[in-house]
Amino acid sequence: MSDVGFHIAFWSLSAITIGSALMIIVSRNLIHAVIFLILSFIGVAGLFITLSADFLALVQILVYVGAIAVLMIFAILLTPRAARDNDETLMRYPAMVLMGLVITAGTFVALETDWGPMREAAIGTQAKIIGESLINEYVLPFEIGAVMLTAALVGAIALAREDPEDQPLHLASLREEGILPPEDAAADGSDDAATLSGAPAGGGDA
Repeated sequence: MSDVGFHIAFWSLSAITIGSALMIIVSRNLIHAVIFLILSFIGVAGLFITLSADFLALVQILVYVGAIAVLMIFAILLTPRAARDNDETLMRYPAMVLMGLVITAGTFVALETDWGPMREAAIGTQAKIIGESLINEYVLPFEIGAVMLTAALVGAIALAREDPEDQPLHLASLREEGILPPEDAAADGSDDAATLSGAPAGGGDA
């Protein structure tokens, strides 16, 4: 890749990544925020490609875009008690301070680090080096990550379980989003409940 093409790709992908990250903060809809998060993950994968880290780019797409982001979408859709909006809370002030510290530290490291030797030193066997690191000096964090992913899977199954107590909240959420028609009479609620439970509406004999 030529220097001009490298700079165009780098700054374009950087703009996509940072712009998507900012839209996550600005967006007041959780589904839209997750979509912008996926776009930010794709931008980071593109940055890995510009750094000749093809293996990390593939892992970024498969793990973050293909697994974690999809898990977030399912968790939002399958949680009746979860609000679909992204309202501001009291935690926004500590989050802003933490984000400012992270941006300051990242900017300092990016400006003070000599990237010349790293760019010239090409790594031909990335997968081998990463695999040896995971089973040697980083085996404990690797196993902890595996346990956390298993816990997340169990949590997703628990969230997806149907609870009769959550059915009124689920119906109200579906009506608010326009998936179900508004409740005009008491009979409509029974028909909606029957529809969600898979039973025929009205309860009559076939």
